Amino acid sequence: MLTIGKISDPDEIRKILPVISSAWGMPNLAAAFKDTINAMRFHGGLVAAAYDGDEMVGMQFSFPGHRRGKTYLYSHMTGIVENKKYSGIGYQLKLYQKKWALENGYDLIAWTFDPIRSLNAHFNLKKLGAISRTLIPNFYGTMDDALNAGLPTDRLVAEWWIKDQKVPAYTVDAVTIDASDAGSQSVIDQVTSSPPKTVRVAIPYDFSRLMNNDIQRAVEIKKRLSSILVRLFSLQYCIVDFEKKQPASLYVLTTAQPLQSGNLPNPFI
Repeated sequence: MLTIGKISDPDEIRKILPVISSAWGMPNLAAAFKDTINAMRFHGGLVAAAYDGDEMVGMQFSFPGHRRGKTYLYSHMTGIVENKKYSGIGYQLKLYQKKWALENGYDLIAWTFDPIRSLNAHFNLKKLGAISRTLIPNFYGTMDDALNAGLPTDRLVAEWWIKDQKVPAYTVDAVTIDASDAGSQSVIDQVTSSPPKTVRVAIPYDFSRLMNNDIQRAVEIKKRLSSILVRLFSLQYCIVDFEKKQPASLYVLTTAQPLQSGNLPNPFI
């Protein structure tokens, strides 16, 4: 019996790929990916690239998103070739994206990122000025690439309100929860029963090294971090800053209004 329904499970989407390959006679699905990006461009999205001379060294693409009555630009991918990473190209691409978004009537750019990766968190929250107040469990389902294999794909949603400015967080007397500490539950309970204005959440600075040395512990820490952030978000905390330090970096969360224009509705809950 034939049935038709909407897919919500990210792992079920894997089954679409061989159907595409069969239907279009495409043994190499890179062609389908290229066609999808081109369609996004034509139908209102942005596809941009950075060039060093004639060589393309970076790219980004984004497309319109709409949730809970809010239209925004969803930034799906920004990537730099391996030998040009950490050279400022990604930042220039994001500034180009911001300019384009403003010219096309957007006030919000959103994307997802892995909360356990300190360099990405620093770039998104500190350098660009995004906030986050939503964690999506297992957003991509199972992934097999070098960065994600063996890990749950929990993701934070970055909200970059490009017409607004963040309010500096009040960090005096902040309580710190260490995601690497298996005994952190008592601190979480303390925060739940008597929420301070500001909370810091510590994560390993170099998670890749931890993965290489002890994948089981890495998975435990990532799951604990997700649990901590979900609890804090339920208490109306918002991530407003990130302190990149070694050996542990720190998320900064506050219950105060994170933006100068006030507490804007969250379209991602």
